[in-house]
Amino acid sequence: MVVALAGILPIRVMGQAGLPPVPVIPSVEGPMVEPAPSPSESSPSLPSPPVGQDLRYLVGLFINESLGAGSQAAAVSYHDLYTRLLARTYGDPRPPIEVEQELIQEILREYGDPADRFWNAQAFKDLLNRPRPPVQARGIGPRRVYLAVPELTPATAQQIRQTLYTQDYSQGIVLDLRGSVGYDPQVVADVARLFLPRSIQPLLITEDRFGQPTLWNSENLPIAAGIPLAVLVDGNTRQGATLLAAQLGSSGSTLILGQPTQGSERQTRFFALPSGAAVELAVATWKTGDGRSLAQGLVPLQRVEGDENAWLSAALEALALPPRRPSPPPRPTVLVQEGRVGRFVLGMDTRNVDTHLLGNVDQIPAASGANVFQPNSDLKIFYLQDYILFTYRHPGIVDSFFANRIYTTHPEAMTGEGIRMGSTYSEVIAVYGGPGENGYNEVVPYPKGSREYLRDDRYYVNYDALGLAFTFAAGSNQVTAIGLFKPGS
Repeated sequence: MVVALAGILPIRVMGQAGLPPVPVIPSVEGPMVEPAPSPSESSPSLPSPPVGQDLRYLVGLFINESLGAGSQAAAVSYHDLYTRLLARTYGDPRPPIEVEQELIQEILREYGDPADRFWNAQAFKDLLNRPRPPVQARGIGPRRVYLAVPELTPATAQQIRQTLYTQDYSQGIVLDLRGSVGYDPQVVADVARLFLPRSIQPLLITEDRFGQPTLWNSENLPIAAGIPLAVLVDGNTRQGATLLAAQLGSSGSTLILGQPTQGSERQTRFFALPSGAAVELAVATWKTGDGRSLAQGLVPLQRVEGDENAWLSAALEALALPPRRPSPPPRPTVLVQEGRVGRFVLGMDTRNVDTHLLGNVDQIPAASGANVFQPNSDLKIFYLQDYILFTYRHPGIVDSFFANRIYTTHPEAMTGEGIRMGSTYSEVIAVYGGPGENGYNEVVPYPKGSREYLRDDRYYVNYDALGLAFTFAAGSNQVTAIGLFKPGS
C-alpha cells in the first residue's frame, strides 16, 4: 500500500514536507486494489478483495487511529462484525462488497465520530484526481495584493511566499479563504507563520485520542507580519482553513470578513481500503494556538453579502482602517487548584489590607454568635473594588486575619470550566452539579450584622466539595460574583 501510493501522494510528518491535501495513510501494508472498471469498459475486471477484508482494515483503524472509537476499542470485535456480515450476505443477491460497505457505513455511525464518513471507490478516486488549482494572486489597488487559496496544500506556503517576493503588498493583503479546506496542521502552521510574528506561538494545537497535545509551529519567515490583512471566509470555509483564519485573527493587523464558517473541531484523515473505497476518520481535535475551539465555526467581525465586487470592496475598506488591538481570549481568573482569585490567594494574611479602608469593612466578633462558617473566630469582611474578602482571626491569634473566603465581582472573572459573570444558574449546575452533588448547598455566607445580610435580590450556592461559591441575582438567575473557599470549611 505504501509503495503503491508513494508515487502519488507524499507522506508528511511534523516539521518536514507537507502532507497531501487529502492524506491517504493505509493502516495495514498490502497491495492497493483499484476499483473494478464499469461494464462498459473493455478492460478485464479486476478480482474483488475477499469478503471481510475492508471490514478487517476498518477494525484496525478503529483500534489504532480513530478518535471516536479509540475509547471503545474493546467493543469493536472483528469476529462479531464478520459474523454479522456473513449473516447479512447470505441470501442477499447484491455483490458481497456492496453488502460489506453498507455494513461499514452502519459501523461508522454506531462506533465512530459524527465526522467519520465512508467514500465508495469512485467517489474516492474522483477526490484524489480532482483538480487542485494553485494560489491565485493579483494586484488589487496601489500596493495591495489579492490572494485566493482554494485549498491548503504543501505547496501553498511556497506559492504565497513567491507571490509576495514579487509584489508590493505594503498597503495590505486580501487573503480569500472562501470555499477553502485544509487537513494538515503543519500546512496550516506554515501558512499562518507568513503573516504572524514569531512571538505568536504555537500556531495550532492538536490533541489525540489519549488527550496528548501537539503544539504546531513553523520555521517559515514571517515576511508579511504586521501588514494589514483582510481575510475572507464563508460557509464553505472548513477544516484547517477555518483554523487558519481564526489564528490570523489573533493579530491586531487582521480583520476577518464574510460569513460564518463550518465548525472545525475535528481533524480528519483519509484511509484507503483494499477495495479502493476509503473512510475519512476523525483522528484528533484541533484548536487555535491560543486555545480556542472552533466547534461552532468562526463568526467574522464584519458580515459581507452580495456579488464579488461587494466582497472585494469590503476587503479594501477593511485594509484602509487603522490597525485594531485584538481582544485577548478570556482566561480563567478563579483558579481552584491554586486557591487564587485574581490577585488574592486563599489563606493570605490581610493585616495590612484595612489601613486605608475606613467604612469598607464589616466586623463580626466571635462573641456575637453570628459568624456563619467559623463561629469561634472573629470575622472581618473587606469590600474592595472587584473583590470581597472574608477574613477570620482564629482563637489564639493576636492581630492577623486570614482570607478563607474570597469573592470577585470583576466583569471578566471566569472559572477554569468557563463559568463567568452573567452565566446562568442552569449553566452553573450543568457544570458543577445540582442539589446532592459536590456538596451543593445554599447557605448565605454573610452573617447577621453585615451589610449584605438577607438581601432579597441575591441568592447563593456553595459547593463544599470543590471550594467554589456563586452569587446569583434574583430574577435573572445570572452570576454576579464567583468565590473560592477551602473545601470542607
